[in-house]
Amino acid sequence: MRSTTLVLLPALVLSFSYPAFAANNVDQPSKTASPIKSLAVDQKSDARYVITTVPPESAMERFEMKDAQGRNIAYVAMTDGDVGGLVFVDNKLTGTVSKQDALAFYSCRGYTSAIKYHWAKDATAWVEGLLAASQPSSAVNLQFSGKSTWRSIVEVVNNPSLSQIGSLVDIGTNPFGILRKLNNARESMAERELFEKTRLRLLDVTTGTSEDRVAEIIKPEDVSFAVGGLVMAYPRFSVEYFIADGSVKAIQQPSFHFLSHKQAALFYVPNTKWEMCTPENWRNALPVVNTATAINTAPAKPSEAK
Repeated sequence: MRSTTLVLLPALVLSFSYPAFAANNVDQPSKTASPIKSLAVDQKSDARYVITTVPPESAMERFEMKDAQGRNIAYVAMTDGDVGGLVFVDNKLTGTVSKQDALAFYSCRGYTSAIKYHWAKDATAWVEGLLAASQPSSAVNLQFSGKSTWRSIVEVVNNPSLSQIGSLVDIGTNPFGILRKLNNARESMAERELFEKTRLRLLDVTTGTSEDRVAEIIKPEDVSFAVGGLVMAYPRFSVEYFIADGSVKAIQQPSFHFLSHKQAALFYVPNTKWEMCTPENWRNALPVVNTATAINTAPAKPSEAK
């Protein structure tokens, strides 16, 4: 099976508009902007605008892809509010996903990425299951509390254990120099400026961009090699690229490759039947859970532990 890993990846694309991003790792509004409390979505709403406007502290994941029929499928899962996720087909809202299904879809794909190969190898099959699980909807009003949770994008990226990953730009090869650079990065204005410039250049990467072009911007912070392709992951920038045949085939937020290998606990739900985490059976893998508890319970930070 591994011999075909990433060879047949569909075009999975996440395009983020500049105003949605801030210099602090993820696409969050600036501190001077008013926090988003609600978002009305209907048939006139632009899919890409919606998935990038959902606040990162309320978003569990985002992606966009072309299915086998050539349709553009966009999806955003949420840790906040009553709606688990929104599904768009060809830029129009088509349905909502329950909190239970959004969590199962997330956890099972993380499990699959951890034990076999990245879930995007079978992206079309997974998304067919997502479409089948969605309930038709032409309008929905999203409510946001503004609170981060253990699985929200902003919490994942700002997790202390993840923040130890340092940018490989201009660090050199001396291990002591690397350690000093990592420890001082957040205090250095020059590093922050370099981070922002790098982030903006990464925003210009689209499907079809050459692998060497991406590497020229910044060498990957983590790599997974496979026959026929590889994953270039940038945890600090909350993004990963799937490379096959020398060019970008997919982009996703956050980096499932990195999380599944370094922070697999983010995908854990007690009493899950992990063997059922397949594109066909993922909805039956998780027990009926209190999704508010399963999503919102974050482990104590070192300063909070007794």
